[in-house]
Amino acid sequence: MTEQKVNGVNGTCSDDEEEKSQRPVDIEADVREMERRKRVEAIMHSKMFREELERVVGDSLREGGADGISALLSDVMNIKSGSPSAVIPINDIRGLDSLVYAKGEKQLRCKLAAVYRLIDLHGWTQGIYNHVTARISQDTEHFLLNPFGVLYNEVTASSLVKVNMQGETVEEGTTNFGVNKAGFVLHSAIHAARPDIKCIIHLHTPNIVAVSTMKCGLMPLCQEACLIGDVSYHSYRGLVVDEEEKISLAKDLGPNNKVMFLRNHGVVCCGRTIEEAWLITYHTVLAVDTQLKMMPYGMDNLVLIDEDTRARVYEQGMRGGGGVNISKKDWGVGELEFEALMRMLDNSGFRSGYVYIEPLVKKEPARQISDVELPPTVSNLGYLLEEEELYKDGPLQSLLAQMARASRSSNKTKWVNSPNVYQKVEVLETGTTDPKKITKWVSDGSPSHNNAIKIEKPNQFVPLNTNPREFKKVQKMMKEGRRIGGVHAGPESRVLEGVSWDEARQMQDAQPSNLGDNHYEMKVGAASKGIIQRDFQHHATVYKSPYAKVFD
Repeated sequence: MTEQKVNGVNGTCSDDEEEKSQRPVDIEADVREMERRKRVEAIMHSKMFREELERVVGDSLREGGADGISALLSDVMNIKSGSPSAVIPINDIRGLDSLVYAKGEKQLRCKLAAVYRLIDLHGWTQGIYNHVTARISQDTEHFLLNPFGVLYNEVTASSLVKVNMQGETVEEGTTNFGVNKAGFVLHSAIHAARPDIKCIIHLHTPNIVAVSTMKCGLMPLCQEACLIGDVSYHSYRGLVVDEEEKISLAKDLGPNNKVMFLRNHGVVCCGRTIEEAWLITYHTVLAVDTQLKMMPYGMDNLVLIDEDTRARVYEQGMRGGGGVNISKKDWGVGELEFEALMRMLDNSGFRSGYVYIEPLVKKEPARQISDVELPPTVSNLGYLLEEEELYKDGPLQSLLAQMARASRSSNKTKWVNSPNVYQKVEVLETGTTDPKKITKWVSDGSPSHNNAIKIEKPNQFVPLNTNPREFKKVQKMMKEGRRIGGVHAGPESRVLEGVSWDEARQMQDAQPSNLGDNHYEMKVGAASKGIIQRDFQHHATVYKSPYAKVFD
């Protein structure tokens, strides 16, 4: 019964296989599948894809280890699309999409989109209104700004709209929205009048509007008010949609000022870079908030900063790093602060796409060891890398030192135990109907047919009952002596030291003097010049040692 069942099953399987073999082949489907596989293989083997994948995985690991990778995969599969905790990445330009942008434009888009996110996190937004613009280049006069209708926490690098000086859309971005005409007129007026300005941030929070309405304006009451420099003012004339108001805006801002309060409206903060514009905006908001806190106490109780001090503080702040940076790196205005904010965004999962100038974790410089000073032996670096004085910072350093020493010990003995005799063997491929011969080299025994002793540790052949410290001390002295040339393989010839070519010729013409009893005085003949100079015809004479007998 069992045998019949097995046979029946076997018969069924054979029938199915026979039926499949008789089915017609769908050639078009096979060709499409082959083309798809070729495209996938080309992408997988591209250098750009590998670099992008490594960066994404690295960012995910920094965000939370294995959980970060799971979150990354879930984000790719749109599993978390409906989660309220999902964060829209700032840098959504990946892979081949970055090739459509000019050089440096991708990084500029990431920086500008990051500024929109920072403004949202600080609570300075007013829905879909206000703008932050950045000039791409002075040659094309193209600018980037947010699409009108998108919240600040939705702005991404690819969604930014590119426009020219006339307000014509050059590139729409990845959204269906256009631009705010009033916002563009305001920003284009400043960009046209001030080519040195690359970024403009426009805000009108309640505190900023309150100070813009005061006749006294922003007063020098705190350090932040000094760091933003001179302040300009522009009278309110309604929504900025009139082309004629551009001239008035440019005139009121002036040739050097970077902050201009729009009366009863808000403020415009400018900068030569995106980092500088953000830092000036941050200081402006702090100065406004500080002034409003002081105003209830009355003008008579307020102490104003004198003009000389204010100018000196502004000049020092424009040096970068707040003017108090003592590191070797020269930072631009706002770069050090902006880089710290980008780390905050990346650690929060925003994926800013920012390229850091300086990494947060310090990298130890690699040891520079000259090949001339140290011979290429297996253990010549031991006295440099195994010093106990290098690992006294804490338990973690001691643990790492032990692991490093164990790794070095195994590496020292690995090459010694490797076979030095190999045999050529030809084998056939497996798993194919047309096997080919494959040449392999396998280890063979020693020609002397001796049993080799496997070296388990570097000090395996040290005599028993030897003090490790004394042995280490002697070993170090031998290595140092070999390094400086005090220890060598044997006596070295010093016959030709200090002998010139003229003296060598005289020695060649000299005749040995007979000392009697078949002993001769030794004279030296120099034949080395014939080796150095091919055209030199020397007549070398070899003289016998005075201690050797002469036989006729």
